[in-house]
Amino acid sequence: MCISVSIQDGGKAQARQWLQEAVGNRQVDFRRGQWEAIDTIVNQRQRLLVVERTGWGKSIVYFLSARLLRQKQREDALTVVVSPLISLMRNQIEQAERIQVKAVTINYENNDEWKQNYEVGSVWCSIFVV
Repeated sequence: MCISVSIQDGGKAQARQWLQEAVGNRQVDFRRGQWEAIDTIVNQRQRLLVVERTGWGKSIVYFLSARLLRQKQREDALTVVVSPLISLMRNQIEQAERIQVKAVTINYENNDEWKQNYEVGSVWCSIFVV
């Protein structure tokens, strides 16, 4: 399924819909700064490091940006999210999958599997543990 990104709003309406799908709440909207971060990545074509408090929604900013870039036929859209907890990584992967973003994790539990089965070029989003 291919959904075109609206030129008029830079993809904001589509990103909001995916945000709502990802969190499972049709009433949710972007937090202050989230859309601006996505817009910087997707429409202004700049690199960005988001530093915010825990629970602010940094991962979803990167997932939505990758998804919008893919919609714009940017096959090189790759997002790397560094997460400190395996349980958090699992939640992030579930959230990404709800909006059809392919996400994988590398951690001490699956290091050997990752070396054998994944090609970096085919990964949309990778979540690493430090």
